[in-house]
Amino acid sequence: MAGQLARGLVPRTKNPANQAIRVMQVTDRRLQIVYVSRVRSLAGNPGPVEAGWATDIRNVTWIRDRSDVVGGDHEIGFVDGSWCTVHFSGDGWSRMSDAFPARLSHLDPLPYRG
Repeated sequence: MAGQLARGLVPRTKNPANQAIRVMQVTDRRLQIVYVSRVRSLAGNPGPVEAGWATDIRNVTWIRDRSDVVGGDHEIGFVDGSWCTVHFSGDGWSRMSDAFPARLSHLDPLPYRG
C-alpha cells in the first residue's frame, strides 16, 4: 500500500506533474490524493482537478511526525505492514497528523506486522 501512495504522489495525470499541486485529503473515511492544476483558463477560472490514489482510512494504521529529521516529514503506516515517508508543506502541515486515527511519537518503534 505504501508503494501505491508513493506512486500516487508522483502522478501520471493529464495535468503535467510540474503544473499540478498534489493535495492529500484525509476524512473520517478516506485518505486520498487529488491533483489540482496550477494552470488557469483564459477566463481566469481554476484549471481541472483530478482524483488520484485513494484508500479507506481503516487501511492506515499509524502516522509518525518526523520533524526531528526534516520539518514536514511524516511516515504513514498501512495494514499490510508497509509504510511511506511523505513531506507535508504549506500552511498547517504541523497539524496534518491530527487528522489520522493513530499517531506515534518519533521515539516510538515502528509497529511490527509479521
